[in-house]
Amino acid sequence: MRSVRSQIALTFIVISVLVIVLLGVLLSYEIEKYYFDRLLASLRTETMVIAALLQESARRSESRENMEKDLAAFASAAQMRITLIDSSGVVVYDSSVPDSLLQSLENHSQRQEITEARQTGTGANVRFSKSILQDLVYVARKVESPRASAAVFPSLQFVRVSVALTEVNRVMYEIRFKIVIVSIMILVVVLIVTQIVSKRLTKPLTEIAEMVKEIKAGNLDQKLPVRSNDEIGRLAELINEMTDKLKADIEQLKKLERVRSEFLGNVSHELRTPIFSLKGFIETLLEGAVDDPAVNRRFLEKAYHHANRLDTLLSDLIEISRIESGEMKMSFRYVDAVSILKNLIADFSDSAAKRKQSLLVEVPDREVLVLGDKDRLRQALGNIVDNAIKYSPEGAATTVRLIEAERSTTISISDAGPGIEDEHLPRIFERFYRVDKTRSREVGGTGLGLAIAKHIVEAHSSQISVTSEMGKGTIFSFELKK
Repeated sequence: MRSVRSQIALTFIVISVLVIVLLGVLLSYEIEKYYFDRLLASLRTETMVIAALLQESARRSESRENMEKDLAAFASAAQMRITLIDSSGVVVYDSSVPDSLLQSLENHSQRQEITEARQTGTGANVRFSKSILQDLVYVARKVESPRASAAVFPSLQFVRVSVALTEVNRVMYEIRFKIVIVSIMILVVVLIVTQIVSKRLTKPLTEIAEMVKEIKAGNLDQKLPVRSNDEIGRLAELINEMTDKLKADIEQLKKLERVRSEFLGNVSHELRTPIFSLKGFIETLLEGAVDDPAVNRRFLEKAYHHANRLDTLLSDLIEISRIESGEMKMSFRYVDAVSILKNLIADFSDSAAKRKQSLLVEVPDREVLVLGDKDRLRQALGNIVDNAIKYSPEGAATTVRLIEAERSTTISISDAGPGIEDEHLPRIFERFYRVDKTRSREVGGTGLGLAIAKHIVEAHSSQISVTSEMGKGTIFSFELKK
């Protein structure tokens, strides 16, 4: 399997080679075309100069011999071949062919450069010369005033110059060679840069792969370095965030596992006491106490008490399970908080009276509407008031207050109980948590009342706050939206 680094490098190299080859071909073509166009332009200029030279020589009535010397010198200096052609296509002078052999040359009237010159004034062509056996570039120009040199070259019509392609090919070879050398240098640079870039790009990916491998192995303590603000840097940040979340989730799962184990232990312990007591009383009755009028009723009353406690515990367990699993649905509507608190006091007045306690309510003499579930609010408040009555001494007072604000209403329950030490306050809403385990069981609490109340209040988008002072009592309070 190819690595990402090798794939990136190969892609860069292939693209670079294709681009360099394409640019090299285009550049070579354009340079060759530019050089050839410049050569043609230069040769056209040379034909103009030769035509002017011929006219000047004729004006001075120079002999053919002198004219041929001048033309030969010009051709030698310019490294070109000069040919003079009359109107019928016959060559009357050629710097590369002796005069004695001129008659053996073919008629040039149908040569492409001559045909174009006859039509447009100038013409050009590239072909192989049979007379000197080389590829030549030909440029011909039609002479404007052929009569000026008629005494020396009768019927002169065209001046043609040509150069061998050998020089052109040599120059183009040098240019192509330089293009190839530059292309190779560019390719080497691309290879080096590709290695650097691919390494820089793939190093974070390699680190991420190693990190994922560590995560898979369960090691969540490592952190990926974030070296850039691009997509790879963002990916590293996300993996770090994911690792932190996984660590938190694992810690939460461990905590939940501990809570679950504690919960099962607490449930087992809480169920064992009433069941053991029930079993003991029933066994005693079955062994003969049922026939003893002095003890049978007392034992049945105790058995009923423990059965009732067991029923309350199971009901609370079912209730908190429904709340925490989301099965319990709240029905929110605007309800009268004053009416709820007055009915609450009436419901618990007998329990308070049995303990020689008083229940006080401080509410306005009018309706105060709050947004909530009436039955669930009644249940949460009932659990708090029930605790206040159970843990307050005889003669104490429990006060329920309603305090209005602009957008909310605060409900508080204050008792005159023994108070709760600061170390216990953060945990009193945990299931089965008891500040005084012995006393809690004596008064008949299940250890779930405050946990249920907390969940109900939180379902109303609020929080229960607790303040307590040892020896003076405790205050529970929470807000409801108006």
